[in-house]
Amino acid sequence: MERRKVTFKLYPTKQEAERLTCWLSLHCELYNAALQERIEAYRKNGTTISYYDQQNALPQIKADRPEFIELGSHALQQTLRRLDLAFQAFFRRVKAGEKPGFPRFKSCKRFSGFSYPDPAGWKLHQEGKRGGMLRLGSGKQAMRIRLRGKHRFGDDVRPNDLTVMRKQGEWLASITLRVSTTSCARVRTDHQHRGIDFGVTDWATFDNGEAIANPRWTQTELPRLADLQRQRARKRKGSLRFKRLTRKIGRLYDLIANQRREFVHQETTKLIKTSAVIATEQLAPKNMSRSARGTTANPGKKVRQKSGLNREILSAAFGMAHQMLSYKAVEAGTRVHLANTRKLKPSQRCAQCWRIVPKTLTQRIHDCPHCGLVMPRDRNSAMVVLMIDAFTPGTGVAARQKPLTRQRAKSKSLTRETHSTTPYEVDYGV
Repeated sequence: MERRKVTFKLYPTKQEAERLTCWLSLHCELYNAALQERIEAYRKNGTTISYYDQQNALPQIKADRPEFIELGSHALQQTLRRLDLAFQAFFRRVKAGEKPGFPRFKSCKRFSGFSYPDPAGWKLHQEGKRGGMLRLGSGKQAMRIRLRGKHRFGDDVRPNDLTVMRKQGEWLASITLRVSTTSCARVRTDHQHRGIDFGVTDWATFDNGEAIANPRWTQTELPRLADLQRQRARKRKGSLRFKRLTRKIGRLYDLIANQRREFVHQETTKLIKTSAVIATEQLAPKNMSRSARGTTANPGKKVRQKSGLNREILSAAFGMAHQMLSYKAVEAGTRVHLANTRKLKPSQRCAQCWRIVPKTLTQRIHDCPHCGLVMPRDRNSAMVVLMIDAFTPGTGVAARQKPLTRQRAKSKSLTRETHSTTPYEVDYGV
């Protein structure tokens, strides 16, 4: 069984929205109270309170506060587990010598949502072609909320977990489904071998010279975004107009993110449907978009230009494209080869004589002085990664990073509680 996540937009009535907001505030209150308890226990007695200690206190909390009962035991436990994961990440960063970031208290407005870690307490009903209903709770007090959307996996699915989120005043339901391999399989219409170079000028350039233009979603909406931010800067912070403009800015950011995600989904799906092998290079957007500001003692150069380039790199969503190609390739039986960028240096290597031809970032034409090959730089890079793929063994396997395993400790609670392939290493010597 494979796991696939789908997200639906909820359309609650006014009463249902008020009730969801009340549930969200109760989960936020529980999260903050559990955080305060851990802080005070360590500050006063030097003792550490574990997740199981706080989970075992839930029956008493529900006895003292009956409004917590309808939230469900498993949902309350998941909120406490969320805090425990935050502390685990904090201590892991401390041990690694990174910037720790101690878990913080959250206001109700900034508390993203609540989760059900298993199918208990909720149920998804798909009705018609584009609609359905989500039931939360049980009995006469259960909420039946309309939703829009339908997953592509048919009836052969088993729900795994649910997260209800509030984003920009709208409610969303993110559901993880357990799907059989046959249900999530994709049909290929062609068996091409394609080399791809992702970039900013063109979003993708192929080895045959074809290119997919970069829509530049952020750059298109930048004047409108700057205008809204200037208007907000002239308003008193916390005022009604300040909040109204903040919501408009948030909706504009969501629009850009939705456009980007939809574009990447469509283009990666087209690639997977027509390709048996896809070759590209490993990219690290986090390193590529690192600031050039430097330090006070050693300030950086061309900081403003690098800031604009960083914005375009992040807007192009290379990491998202690699992630989508990886899981869609598994479903279609396509092999995705990720070449080691540092060893291969596809932007500097000639696809004909295989020698290194140094180029600056502004040089967009590959002109080899050794063999005389002249072509666009991105096309040359796509040809290099495709040639490397020809010497790499294996078929029908997506070369994606192996995910971290989820290690869940054995439950010690008194209450009831109900899971690739690494990139190929080849020799890139001349």
